[in-house]
Amino acid sequence: MLSRVADSQFWISRYIERAEAVARLLDVGFQLELDLAGLVPDAYQPPWVSTLAVLQQSAPEAVKTAAQPTAVVAEWLSFDLDNPPSILSCVNRARNNARGIRGRISSEVWRSLNALYWKLRDSEFVAAARLSPHDYYQAVQVGSHQFQGVCDATLPHDEGWQFVQLGKYLERTDKTLRILDVKYRQLKSLAESAQSPLASLEWAGVLKMCLGYEGYQRLYISRVEAERVIEFLLLDPMSPRSVRFALEMAGQAHAAIDGGRPGDGPTGRAIGRVISELRYAELSQLLKGDFPTFLTNLIQQCNLVSRAIQEQYSLVV
Repeated sequence: MLSRVADSQFWISRYIERAEAVARLLDVGFQLELDLAGLVPDAYQPPWVSTLAVLQQSAPEAVKTAAQPTAVVAEWLSFDLDNPPSILSCVNRARNNARGIRGRISSEVWRSLNALYWKLRDSEFVAAARLSPHDYYQAVQVGSHQFQGVCDATLPHDEGWQFVQLGKYLERTDKTLRILDVKYRQLKSLAESAQSPLASLEWAGVLKMCLGYEGYQRLYISRVEAERVIEFLLLDPMSPRSVRFALEMAGQAHAAIDGGRPGDGPTGRAIGRVISELRYAELSQLLKGDFPTFLTNLIQQCNLVSRAIQEQYSLVV
């Protein structure tokens, strides 16, 4: 298929997955801040700091003098079209890509993206979101899930659909790994302090950031514990939100596009090496060692995989 079409399908999916991730980070962070108000010392890191770290963003200049820095960050990451990782910017980029290939996607896919974009631009909806943002973030997540469902239900499961899957799962892998990396470093020190009872609340927040809370509860039926959360989000072979699952799905999508088996070719082998590392990992041994370095290396390997795929198929960032 044409590289231009593949590029658009890959990035439509990746931008929508990214918008959903940012919406969940902000939504869960907002709820956590309400839950933790009055329970933690002033020196405790507010949730928006870790949100920016996950997104690899520096705080906007206005935060330094803002009476309510959370509101400034939320505004910047929600509505600012000039900020590339903002929700609205991601949805706008996805819509622009879809507009350029309308003949190669179903009308239902276009309508789902177009409806989400205009809902997020509605002045009354945005005004209400500035006062109480939960409905705005929920609309983004519902819109993302609708997009995924419409793609699965209306697009031929050919190369184009596989590029949609590839973009989605590579983005999901990246965000889940970065959430685990940032939150593990933060919460490890919290667990060792007098604030350790709050660690369970924070780790529950990590699950919600990755849309894994209910899946975790069905699997473990117990209180939220750091080691189990990490195992579930990193190594679980069945959860669609785990790093291992997402990478395996990305590997299958790449193999289908490449016309080979998973693990074939230089890019396939690069994906296969990361998957094998996760399949045979023992969490107890990882946690006894330098776990932050393990996560950092994993993120770097996944970045190399993403770049290799973009170079192989001429997918422009």
